[in-house]
Amino acid sequence: MKKIIAMVLAVLMLCSFSISASAASKPSVGFVTFGLGGDFFQALADTFVTTMEAEGWDASYVDGEFNPSAQISAVENYIAQGVDEIVLWSVAPEAMNFVIEQAQAAGIKVIAFVAPTEKYDALMLADDAKLADALNLLAAKWIDETFKDAEDHSVPVAVFSCRTAQTGVTQADELLKIEEYSKKAKFAQEVELQDENTDTGMAAAENLYTTNPEIKVFLSAHNGLALGVNNYFTGIGSPVKEYGDMGIFCVNGNEEIGKLIKDETPFRGMVLTGGVQDTCDEIKGVVTGLHDGSLKSGTVTNATTLFVNESVIDDYLTTGKTPLTEEDFTK
Repeated sequence: MKKIIAMVLAVLMLCSFSISASAASKPSVGFVTFGLGGDFFQALADTFVTTMEAEGWDASYVDGEFNPSAQISAVENYIAQGVDEIVLWSVAPEAMNFVIEQAQAAGIKVIAFVAPTEKYDALMLADDAKLADALNLLAAKWIDETFKDAEDHSVPVAVFSCRTAQTGVTQADELLKIEEYSKKAKFAQEVELQDENTDTGMAAAENLYTTNPEIKVFLSAHNGLALGVNNYFTGIGSPVKEYGDMGIFCVNGNEEIGKLIKDETPFRGMVLTGGVQDTCDEIKGVVTGLHDGSLKSGTVTNATTLFVNESVIDDYLTTGKTPLTEEDFTK
């Protein structure tokens, strides 16, 4: 009997050791976000964690705070934790070289997401300029169809920008070129703001309407600012009650904005690099590929652009995808 008990105990200890070893070998990945100042960014961070955990990874994220110093500290903390991989959406890529080298020297693979850094093990590109150009295409089609009887370049357009990071600079510069895409549009004014929050966009929209009520079309690379514009014009105290000739367009929209497009608000369209889940699935593919060796160091992947307007809003809200491509706006 004692021998049987001893054998059972030995088996239990072996199983316990095996389970502990399995838990200890669980790979880990950290996501240093661009920032969490909008619903899209928060949804991306949360979905990243759930997607990687479902794949068997220990996953977490840190708020990049739209601040390179905060991002450097976050990477240093992940290095100290000894994670296997870091996904980094840099605010200022040129400031990250040294800390990326530190991570790689510690055996940690670094995936540069959206913003290219000099050093990386994999690069996931979403061309900032091309994404803004896609928004110009989307907006231009609506402007030219809605104002088909207007004089050429007579429809005033405002761009709501936030240039605190290079991505915002690049995309704002492209959106200022709306006249190159639309026969009817006229660039009227850039409203440059210091953050991307909805409240900021709402206050700025009110100020702009006070001085320039003739502006009815608004472009922004920031969904928070665009939401603020929409909230001002659809609020109880809005000076505007009819939205037929008003259009709001943004980069990096989400399901919330999709519902606004469907509900006949001034929101007319958005472009994004796939849905949040699609993006996280792409990140998962790169993270796991580097880990299992199916992707070589130096791999570069490119995100696809998703076009969303009223004609395909049901597709987007149902599947997270749409059949529209760039060709639909250039032919």
